[in-house]
Order: sequence, then structure tokens, then C-alpha cells
Amino acid sequence: MKKRLALFPVTTRVVTGPDGQQLSIGESDLTELAGRYGTPLYLYDASTVEAALAAYLKELAAAYPGQSGLTYAGKAFLCLAVAQWTRRHGLWLDCTGMGELAVAAAGSVPRSHILLHGVNKSAHLLEAAASQAGTIVVDNLAEVERLVYLSGQNNGQAPDLWLRFRPGQAVDTHSHVQTGQEDSKFGLSWDEAMAAAAMCRAHDLPLSGLHFHLGSQFRDPAPLVPALARTLDLAETIQMEEGWTLCPGGGLAVSYHEDTLPHPDISAYVRLVAEHVVAGCEQRNLSLPCLRLEPGRSLIARAGVSLYRIGEVKHTGTRRWLLLDGGLADNPRFALYQARYSALPVKEPFRPPSDPATLAGAYCESGDVLIEHLPMPAVEPGELVAVPVSGAYQLSMASNYNGATRPAVLWLEDGVASLIQVRETTLDLLRRDRPLPGKTRRRNSVFFFKYHGSGNDYIVVNRADWGREPRQEEIRRLCDRHFGFGADGLLVDHSEPGRRYAVRIFNPDGSEAEKSGNGLLIFSRYLWDLGHVGLNPFPIETIGGEVEARMYPGGRRAAIMMGQFSFDSRAIPVQGPQGEVIGETMTVLGEELTYGAVSLGNPHCVILREQVSAADSRRLGPLIEKDPRFPNRTNVQFMAVLDRDHIQIEIWERGAGYTLASGSSSCAAVSVANRMGLCNQAVTVHMPGGVIEVIIGDDRTATLSGSITKVWSGSISDEVFEGVITGQP
Repeated sequence: MKKRLALFPVTTRVVTGPDGQQLSIGESDLTELAGRYGTPLYLYDASTVEAALAAYLKELAAAYPGQSGLTYAGKAFLCLAVAQWTRRHGLWLDCTGMGELAVAAAGSVPRSHILLHGVNKSAHLLEAAASQAGTIVVDNLAEVERLVYLSGQNNGQAPDLWLRFRPGQAVDTHSHVQTGQEDSKFGLSWDEAMAAAAMCRAHDLPLSGLHFHLGSQFRDPAPLVPALARTLDLAETIQMEEGWTLCPGGGLAVSYHEDTLPHPDISAYVRLVAEHVVAGCEQRNLSLPCLRLEPGRSLIARAGVSLYRIGEVKHTGTRRWLLLDGGLADNPRFALYQARYSALPVKEPFRPPSDPATLAGAYCESGDVLIEHLPMPAVEPGELVAVPVSGAYQLSMASNYNGATRPAVLWLEDGVASLIQVRETTLDLLRRDRPLPGKTRRRNSVFFFKYHGSGNDYIVVNRADWGREPRQEEIRRLCDRHFGFGADGLLVDHSEPGRRYAVRIFNPDGSEAEKSGNGLLIFSRYLWDLGHVGLNPFPIETIGGEVEARMYPGGRRAAIMMGQFSFDSRAIPVQGPQGEVIGETMTVLGEELTYGAVSLGNPHCVILREQVSAADSRRLGPLIEKDPRFPNRTNVQFMAVLDRDHIQIEIWERGAGYTLASGSSSCAAVSVANRMGLCNQAVTVHMPGGVIEVIIGDDRTATLSGSITKVWSGSISDEVFEGVITGQP
């Protein structure tokens, strides 16, 4: 039993307390953590990950004379905190699919450190990766064709490309995790790699590396030697240039059971690869590549421990069953390829073993087994069991089978246990569901996002998630700052991802706005966070017309081309003679005001002042908004021109009242000032809530840009609307 401790994280201890001996990891009391966060519960020990990382980096520095580095294989386990950990240590992050790209972006991983893998990358995924990833690993010739097209769309710009070569070699491991053999679904054959290299060079795509991967959970790295030789032959044939990169993947095993200890030697693995790359390049007169290894499991698996609580001890025939509150749903590895685990009870872990036990879960599958025939002491229902080496390919493959909710995850570092993933709830399960057609009753909750953009904050919800259009009373309640949410408006996503992006924009009083510059900035960031858009310009439909949006690298700034503006009285509209409404005058409360009116898909009245103030806006704004000359009511901007590059505005917004900031108001004010010759075409607009940059085009288009911050997200319960909605929803 004591031998099993070597499977656990490096900080694992058996400590003695008032209740006897128990396991401790990272100086944390496992019983207390299980009581506080519930079970199943996953723990990740930072010291163990750091030790594995240090072993890789030390051996690479000692064994390889060229440039080298590590890419963390995100498929082993990826969440926001792990993405941030890779950034902290300067690692690259291997992503597969839109979801992992989104996690990398949320963790602020630099684009140059993001690498995209995948065996069947869609055109949509490649388009996103072209702006979000620094490197794309090409799996097949169809991907090269798509990348040629995307490069043409992006004025020849493309990420670095590596070819994934299939060397026809497999490592000794389970057939389900072999990837380098000739009949594998992964990678390019020799002839396909030659054709892909020729296509890249013919179209000036930046071919900069070769990649291969033989499989996972191998203990003997010897098969890497012929695979390296074959890949270096390919590099020589296609004449890889100085500064190229070679990645032989990862896949080094870890020990899951005491019978397979000791853990495979990271140093021996790195030395073997490094020595054969150096010798192979010398033989072929190739320049030394940047050698980039791609470990996932061998970095993080041992750092992870899963805690379960025994619900029942059951005897059937010759078996003793320890039935746990987790299993297949959070760890499918036994069911997939008979992975062999070990375990210890948290309390008195070294009690003498009794009959062998089978540890199984509560799910309706005979294959819902974690461990078979494991020597274990006599245990009672309610006791905690710790399963080591749970850090890789468990949570990343977890499911909601039988309605299971995925576990909470803790990060143990410097004696502190920090929650890095909350436990999933049944509301999370219901969030994706929709009622049967024709049903109008609202669900128990709606998921929302809240963002702040250049002085305004908006709540964003999905029309399909809501089940119908939100009602005016609901919008008012959500935007009411006295009720706990509060916002300058509500954005309702009507998009069909991959086909069209559309939004309806509502003011806090429940009325609908044709356009909102800051609302559209925020909606663009929301689409970016969901992984729907990249850096390429994309259209957004509004009821005030289509706009073109563009994200900046990092996703925290956007630009919106708001469309063409018009001073034509019919387009705004303004009552009276037809013509441009520029430099007109009106009298309000006995004061003569000079104004210009403009439409950007919604009406604006811009009042020229020597100085502007919130008091003026509050005093005059309501009267101008409802002046009979504006039959659709109007937004009102009070503008002072500071110099030709800067203006200052105060805003009274139709349907919202006094407002600290507005993107469309900024565009309207600049368009009027520019039309009157008072400012340049590129102007900084200063508002009480923030600053926006506006550019007026020669074709009478207005483009604004500003920063956006994600504030929070969560579920809106029906309780929010109690006492507000009358009648049957």
C-alpha cells in the first residue's frame, strides 16, 4: 500500500491528526476540501506540474545545442487557469477546435504561442485560426487548399504552417492511441507531404515546420528513432530552410498503477530525441531545427488526483464492490482502453488490505468501472477514496451521461487550494435545451453575458436561449440598476453561427434602437469570445442596416463601420422642407440653438455649444428628443469642438435618457462637425464615460473603434421577473 504513494503528487504526505492518519496533498486537508466542495472533486498540484516542466526544460537545455521549446498538449486537460499557467511559463499551447482556441484567448495566451491541431479542420475553424493562432499544423491536402484561399482573402497573410507527416511507424501502446502507423487517420503520407510542400511554396504560404506523432502512453521511445530518420529525410527532400521547426509530438507514458512504477524517465526520452536529431541533421547537411516537444500527459497527469465518496459497499458472487459517486462520466479511460488505476482511502490509507475490490460508479453501464481487483482495506460507506494520476484525459473527455454534472476542480499551490472550475449544475445542463415547437412557457433560466465598452454596459442574451423575444417589462427589469443586474441596454443575439450574425438592440426602457455603436462593439466581442469570429471583417445585421465589424488582436478592441450617414431630412427624418439639415436653428426654453441632424440608421440631433455639461443635457435633451420636428423622436448630442482632432459631447439618448457614452452618438457628432468644416476626418470623442475614436470616410461612412471588457456571465432565473410579468408567458 505504501508503494502507491509514488503515484501521487510530489507534495503528498500522510499526516497524523486528532482523527488518526490521513492523506494530505499540497498541505491541504482532503477531508475538509471534499466537505467544502463536494465529490467527485479533482485536485491539481502545482508543484508536481512544475517538477515535470523543470525536468523537460533542464534536459532540453543540456542535450540539444539548437533552439528548443515545449508546447503543452491542451487536449490532456485545458481550462482558463491551465491556459494562464502555460502563459506564465512561456509555453506554447496546442489547441484542437474552436473551444480550445477560445480558452487560449480567454487566458491571454499570445497568438504566437497558440498552435492549432486537428484531423478535419472546417473552413470556419481555419478562418478563425488564421487570426487567432500563430501556427497551424496541416493534416491533409484539402486544408492546404482552404489555406490558399484564406491567404488570398487576407492579402497573403497566414500563420506559420507545419506539415503533419505520417511516418508509418507506431509505438507500443493500446491501438486506440496509436497515431503514426500507415493506416492511421492522422497526417500526410510521403507523397501527400511533398504535394503539400509544393502547394505552400507555389502560393507563398509560410511553410516553417514538420510534425509527427506516433501515439500516446508509450514507455519505450525507441520507435521514435526510425520515425525521426524518415522525417529528416522528408525535410531534406523538400529543402526545409534555416530556422525550421521539428516537432516529434509527445505521448511519453506515466505510471497509473504501482505495478508499472517507476515513472518513465523524461531525461532519457529527451536525450534520445535530441541526439538523433543532431546526428540526423549532420548526416543530411540540414540546419538544426528548433526542436519543440509536445508533452501533455507527462506534464500534468501525475499532478491530478480525483476524490470520490463511497456510497455503498456491495458483495455479488465473488466480487466486493466499492460504489462511488463518480466514474464513467468523469473518467471514461477504463471503458475506452482498459486503463489500469490504483487508489488509497484518504483516512488511514495504510490499513491492511482485505479482499480485492472493484471500484465502480453509479451510472447505468456495466462498463462503468474505474479499477478492477485492487487490494483495498475494509472501508465503510461515506469514506473518501483518492485516485492518483487523474490529471490527463479524464476531465477533458468527461460527459453528462445519466445527467451527471462535471466535478469542481481545485489548484493547489503554496498551501492554498483555489477553485479553478466550478461544479456543473443541473441549470448548466438545461441551458442548451429548447422547448418543443409551439411551447411558449419560458425555461427556468437564461444564460447571459455582461460587457462594458467605452462607457456603456450591455447585457447579451441569445434569442434561442430565451425561447422568444424578451418583453418590454423584462428588459426594463434587467436594465434596472436597483435590481442587481443593471445595464444601458440589452442585446439579443439572432445569429446563425457560420452563416449570419444579427442582433436586436434594446434601450433600458424596453424600446428598440436601430443601431448602437457601443452595443455593436460589445456584440462583436461577444461573438469573438464564443469563437464565432476572428480578425477578418464580418457583417452584423441590425434593424437599422448592416454594419461591418473587425476585431483587433487579443479580442479586447473592435472597430465598427456603422454604414453611410445622411443629412437628408427624409432619411433622418425631420419635418419641414426637404434638404440637408446642417446649421439650422431651433428655440428651446427661450434659447436659440444651432444644430445639425443626421441619420446613421437612427436619428440624431447635434447641438453646437461653446461648452457642454450634463446639466444642459438633462435640461434640454428631453424637450429636443420629443420636439415635433422629429416624428420618430431623436437622440441628442451636445457638442463642443476642442480642436480639429478632438470634440467633447454630452448625450441624451432616445429611450435611455442621460447617457455617459454612446458610439453612434459619437459618430453622429463627428459627422456633423466634419460636414460644417469644424474638425478633421479622424477625431477623438471625449464623453463622461469614456473615449471613442471615429473616422469619417470620403464615402460618408463612419467607423468607430473602442475597447471592450467582459464583466461577468451567468444565468438569469425566472425569479428575477416575479411580480413583473403578468399573465401567462
